[in-house]
Amino acid sequence: MTPTDRQLDDLDHRLLVLLTADGRAPIAKLARSVGLSRTAVLARVQRLERDGVIRGYHAEIVMPGAAAAHRARVGIVVRTSDVAGYVRRLGGLTGLSEVETVTGEYDLMVLVTAATAGELDAVLDRISGWRETVRTTTWVVLTRYA
Repeated sequence: MTPTDRQLDDLDHRLLVLLTADGRAPIAKLARSVGLSRTAVLARVQRLERDGVIRGYHAEIVMPGAAAAHRARVGIVVRTSDVAGYVRRLGGLTGLSEVETVTGEYDLMVLVTAATAGELDAVLDRISGWRETVRTTTWVVLTRYA
């Protein structure tokens, strides 16, 4: 079953919001938050994982010092019928931690993290230099809130 095969109910949505905020939240805490038993919450979370709604849990790494000081969101417009191939190519670049297809003006939105402005610039130059890349717009992250 894929996430689009069935509708999520209000409790599923509430659990997903809680897990998005804290992927390591104990089942007991989730159960208290949504007013269900631990067994019922565990079954729901396992179903969401099995159905592909929850694809994994990830650690957000904050490097000491300036190691990850430069973050940027990059909107990309592409000219290719093989978007999946383009995304795989992006996956080979150092510093990309998120790649998403989006609606609106851009085809893709990526998050680039680099230790220096020079490294960030090098990644942006590589993306801009690909023949399939029509245009990019970069937003440098100044402040990040949970």
